[in-house]
Amino acid sequence: MNKLFFGKKVTTPLLYIALFFSALLSTQAMSAQAEATVSKNIVGVNEVFQLTVAVDDSVNTNSLDLAPLSPDFAYGRPSVSSGTSMINGVISRNTSWTVALAATKVGTLTIPAFQIGSSKTEPITITVLKSSKQTQAANANQSSISVEGINDKSTIYVGESINYRVRILIGEQMDQASLAPPYGDGLTATQVGQDAQNEVVQNGRRYIVITRNYQITADKPGNITLHGAKFSGSVIKGSRGFGSTLTMPVDKTAKNIELTIKAKPSNYKGLWLPTSDLQLNQVWQPSVNGKTTVDAKVGEPITRILTLRIKNIAQSNMPNISLTYPTSVRSYDEKPEYSEGNGYTTMTLKQVIIPRETGKIELPAVSINWWNTQQEKQQTTKVDGLTLNVTVDPNASSTITPPALTTPPVVTPPNNANVNNAHSNVAQHDYWQWATAVLALLWLITLGLLIKARKAQPVSNTEIVLQSGTTNVEQALKQAITKRETVQIQTYYHQWKQQQHEKLSANPELAQQLDNAVAEIMASTYSQDRQQWNDKRIMQLLDKAQQLKATASRTSSLSDLDPK
Repeated sequence: MNKLFFGKKVTTPLLYIALFFSALLSTQAMSAQAEATVSKNIVGVNEVFQLTVAVDDSVNTNSLDLAPLSPDFAYGRPSVSSGTSMINGVISRNTSWTVALAATKVGTLTIPAFQIGSSKTEPITITVLKSSKQTQAANANQSSISVEGINDKSTIYVGESINYRVRILIGEQMDQASLAPPYGDGLTATQVGQDAQNEVVQNGRRYIVITRNYQITADKPGNITLHGAKFSGSVIKGSRGFGSTLTMPVDKTAKNIELTIKAKPSNYKGLWLPTSDLQLNQVWQPSVNGKTTVDAKVGEPITRILTLRIKNIAQSNMPNISLTYPTSVRSYDEKPEYSEGNGYTTMTLKQVIIPRETGKIELPAVSINWWNTQQEKQQTTKVDGLTLNVTVDPNASSTITPPALTTPPVVTPPNNANVNNAHSNVAQHDYWQWATAVLALLWLITLGLLIKARKAQPVSNTEIVLQSGTTNVEQALKQAITKRETVQIQTYYHQWKQQQHEKLSANPELAQQLDNAVAEIMASTYSQDRQQWNDKRIMQLLDKAQQLKATASRTSSLSDLDPK
């Protein structure tokens, strides 16, 4: 079938292609966004500042009309730039105008919205003062760095947790930035997840936003002050090029929060679990499809998976699920797995249960007592147990031929099938006894070898802890570098540097190189133009420091063996 398209006859496939690209172009045009930003929003009369208008599309360079700036602002000729880039196969285009402005009168003035094609910028409010001294004082009062702490609850019980979110806005180029966690008497703060970083524009100024989440757990009752998180660093003032710069220290602390911590009720019984929501679920493998009684075979494993989700509770306060199973089964518990998200701490426990004997076996139910902090009453959450009707697996028992204890020695051989059926339980019982004995013997041999190795190489507990801690901090530092988490890099680097103080003191050149590398990372991250930094250099320096540490350790060990 042929159709007319722009006055020409085309086939149906070509028509679909043309319509597709037409729709694609119109969608891109509709999705273009325009944004206006200024270098300052508090200025003096006739003080020159910078206005930037950008649109994420390729448009005519004459599309920006600056006439609405008159008569409140004097402005020069704009500098126009445009570009096209491709990232992961996605093409992006942008056009921007940069123009110098100066306010012509005192007061509160507005840079109007600019219409560029189908896109429109937001207006910007400018405060214009008489003198430069007033301008400097006003800019000092309006800090370009702010720290905000937000909590979701102010009244909790002992053992309960709250979520505390720190939000940092940075509008200046910074160096040596770090964040200290909130603290309070009888409160424990634990960081949750990784830092999040993005950008926002507020009243025409661009800010880098860093968000970090903490879990605050109460350890004792009373009215307690939660002191806000503290952000420290140095603001770099002056030229961004090769000119002189001035570094000014800055400390910003979030507001304190008053918390009311309630004590455990005197009539509560059982393990203390204060929370607004507790969920306990279980899954059986193979699936029981909601049945309370199922058939099973001797030696055939059954898997029980328990999942416990508790809101606003630390992982250290999660209960241990310990079940007592009958001696007619063997049970094996895997190590619990923990995860956190949406204010919940989740524990998953997997158990493998193997019947040892035939007959009816009752697997116990699981019940957990907890305190509902919303309704302020004790509740019990329970999942049912399971009844097993256990029989012998005919395929497994056919391979076992126990001796015929009661059959006299005659020429005619006994009926093997009858013997197997008569003694199947005995054979299964003997099998598990032998397996248990072999496992116990292997365990004793392994224990003896470990004790012998420990006597041959005595190492104090203090040394083990120090080595483990050093390794953990170094690994955490390298992971932060790999993930490009700059605030964590700063924190872990200071911890690592303290642990390596003696080694770095002996090599001041390497220590200075490491300090410079971390300083470059922080400066690149918190500058407004945000250049990419190279992680290979600091990794190489850390590896070099590790080699020096290993050499020093070997030298120390050899000196201990010197008879002098």
